[in-house]
Amino acid sequence: MATITRELLRKRSEHNECMISTMEELTLHQEELVSIDECLGQSCRHLKILLLQNNIINKMENLHHLKCLEYLNLALNNIRKIEGVERCEFLNKLDLTINFIDLDDLESSIDNLVDRAHLADLFMMGNPCEQDWKGFKNYVIARLPQLKQLDGTEITRSMRITATQQLPALVNELRGLAKKRAEKRMEEEKVKEEERRAKEEKKRRKEEKMEAIESGKVVVEDVGESSEEEDEELTGHTPEVRNEIYKEMAEQKAEKEAREKENQPQYRGEKEFEAEQKETISKARSREDRGEIRQCNEGKWPFVFDEDSKKGYVLLDVTVQKHLSSSLIDVDVNPDYVSIVIKSKVLRLVLPAEVEAEGAVASRSKTTGHLLVTMKKVDPNENMVALRAARKHAEKKVAEERKRIADSRAAKEGKKLGAQILLSGSVQIEGMVSRSKGGVGVKDKGDIRMDEVKTVVKNIEKEEVGVKKSIKMVEDDSSDEEDEEPPPIF
Repeated sequence: MATITRELLRKRSEHNECMISTMEELTLHQEELVSIDECLGQSCRHLKILLLQNNIINKMENLHHLKCLEYLNLALNNIRKIEGVERCEFLNKLDLTINFIDLDDLESSIDNLVDRAHLADLFMMGNPCEQDWKGFKNYVIARLPQLKQLDGTEITRSMRITATQQLPALVNELRGLAKKRAEKRMEEEKVKEEERRAKEEKKRRKEEKMEAIESGKVVVEDVGESSEEEDEELTGHTPEVRNEIYKEMAEQKAEKEAREKENQPQYRGEKEFEAEQKETISKARSREDRGEIRQCNEGKWPFVFDEDSKKGYVLLDVTVQKHLSSSLIDVDVNPDYVSIVIKSKVLRLVLPAEVEAEGAVASRSKTTGHLLVTMKKVDPNENMVALRAARKHAEKKVAEERKRIADSRAAKEGKKLGAQILLSGSVQIEGMVSRSKGGVGVKDKGDIRMDEVKTVVKNIEKEEVGVKKSIKMVEDDSSDEEDEEPPPIF
């Protein structure tokens, strides 16, 4: 259930540039309000129109600050009596449609409206006093001579004369009905109290039975009997029923809002990322202190170790986004491993050589944003054997590739030489020109054909050009391999 607060008032004052103090019209319908809080009168003293329909307000109160109020709408609420409008001097229209003003409170309710000289329009349709008493309309017309309309019907002069003549009899009749209604209400309250106690007792027994069933003391023979013993739902039109309905609606609304809030993507700013970063750093460092050193790269960050650019040092280059805040990067260098937390992702690597942890330096590139960790080796010659072995392996691979290319070149030259020998020998020229163009056909199939020889020569020349290109590419690659430093072997 909701109450009237300054936050709610400010939310409903957007039409007045969120200025509460100067607001003249306020709409708070269907807000599940249970009362008119004092905050309303203290904050909005200049209100002229106040709409509070379709809530569960039980009492007209805290309206004494609203001296400028002209229109008050309290339709579809739980009002039992008209009150609290003594200082609303300019009240012109009052809507109390479908409330719970009964006959025993009608006379005192009308007494509170007699002095409202500007009251011209009154709505009381749907109240028990209007439904249960035929003399209601004439009684109100006679008691409130300033009214011009009642329940949307214009009051004529003849109607007012008739009502004034019937007023003494109507007053006596109302007082008798009010006395009976008060007695009946007392009996109804007693019955309701007994029903409430019976329901509580029934509920208690049901809970005890369920506990016995769960403990295994009682065996359920017929499940259908339990469904017949369920409490009956409230169906009458009473303030209690409306309160229960609105309570259920409020719970359903709260559950729906909670589900929607869970499904909505949560905004994460720099503060949230920094908090998560601190938590991740704390977990990673505590794990390392316990001796749980395992290589990992949770963020899939590209990295490269370099021992040749600066002799006697190990350089670690980690590719990090250029615009990533340095506050989300934490570096911890140890003699045999380095642990880096980047945006709550851990990068832990074993170093190729033992380093001096205290002298390590971490820096970032202003152009690329890369992270460079420079670590001095304890022994400058450590890991040099592995580097030399890597170079020898690369040189051996280049030599094997050159040998393969040389063998391929010799084979191609042999084919070309054979073709040249064939050209220099005895060749049958018949068949060089097709018969369709006037040539002479081949007589002896055992002789060599000139067109076949030319085709072989062309194919050999093409292959030779391709071999030269491949040799050149291999030589270029080998020269690049000689210039580049081989990767270290750990």
